[in-house]
Amino acid sequence: MTSAIRAAACAALLAALFPAFSAGAPALPAPAPASLSSSGGMAGADALLAAGQDAEAARAYGALGAQSGAKREGWRQNNWGLALLRLGKPAASVDHFQTAVDVDPSNFIARANLGAAWERVGDLTKAVDVYRRALELVRSGNRALARGRSQPDADEEAHENLAAPAPQNAVPRLLEKDCPLSGDALKSALARANALLDKGLYAQAGAAYAALGRTAPPERESWRLNNWALCYLRLSDPSSARERLERAVQAFPANRVAWNNLAMAYEQLGQTDLAEMALARGSGGRRAFGSDPQRLELVRLKLAFAAERKRWESLRR
Repeated sequence: MTSAIRAAACAALLAALFPAFSAGAPALPAPAPASLSSSGGMAGADALLAAGQDAEAARAYGALGAQSGAKREGWRQNNWGLALLRLGKPAASVDHFQTAVDVDPSNFIARANLGAAWERVGDLTKAVDVYRRALELVRSGNRALARGRSQPDADEEAHENLAAPAPQNAVPRLLEKDCPLSGDALKSALARANALLDKGLYAQAGAAYAALGRTAPPERESWRLNNWALCYLRLSDPSSARERLERAVQAFPANRVAWNNLAMAYEQLGQTDLAEMALARGSGGRRAFGSDPQRLELVRLKLAFAAERKRWESLRR
C-alpha cells in the first residue's frame, strides 16, 4: 500500500465521524472490467481511493475479488467500505467493515470505521459498542509497543494501511481579495465548486473555492469557507482546514456544520479540548450536547480513539 492511502484512510475515517455539507453523493457506477488483476490491482484501487475517486475505487475493490491472506482481504474490505461511506452509503459500508473485522479481529482501524458507519446509519448503541472495542484494541497495541514488543498480530500489510498522523505544519494566514462576482454569476461559480466537491474532486473543488475570493453576506461566506475546508480535510490537511473553519464560524457563528467540521480538524491535530468545545457549539451548546448521554459517550470514545491512534503512530516510529 502507498503512503497516500494512509493519509486517505485517516481523512475518510475522521470525515465520517461528523456530518458535512454536501448536495448529494454520486451514484455508484457499473462494475469495473473483469480484467483488473489482483497482482497490482489493489495498489490501483488504493490510488483511486487516495485521489478521492470513491465510486471508481469501490468498483475496483469489488472487481478484485477475495484476496489471499486474512489481513490483505481485511484491508480490501475496509477500503471498499471507506469508499462506500464517502459516497453516502453507510448501510452498504457496514457489511464490508464487519467482514474486515471478522477476517482480521486485530484491525482497530476497520473496527473504528464500522463504528462510524453505524453512527451514520443512526444506531448509536452499536456505534458505542464498536468504538469501545476499537479503543481497547489500540490501547492494547500501545501497551505492547511501550514495552518494546511488536503490536500483537501486526504485519507490514497492516502498517501500510493504517492512518498516518496528519502533519501540523504552520499555515500562512489567508490574504484574500473580495469576490468580483455577484448575482447569478456568483451562484453559478459556487454551484460549480459544490459539484466538484460532491464528485470527490477535492483538489479541483478547493481551487474553485479559493478562486472565488471573499463573498457576502456572512452566511454565504461561512459556507464557502466550510466547503473549502472540507476539501482540505478529505485531502488530509487539517491545519489548512482549521484556519478556514475558524474563519467560517467567525463569519457566521450559527453554522453548526462548520463547528462540527472544526471539531474534526482539531481532533486530527490532537487538540481534544478544542474539539470538545467545537462539538458542543455544533450541537447547540453544552447543555443541549450533554442532554444525550449516549451521544456524549460516543464523542468521548471517538476523541479517545483518535488520541490513542496518534500515540500508536508515535510509538511505531
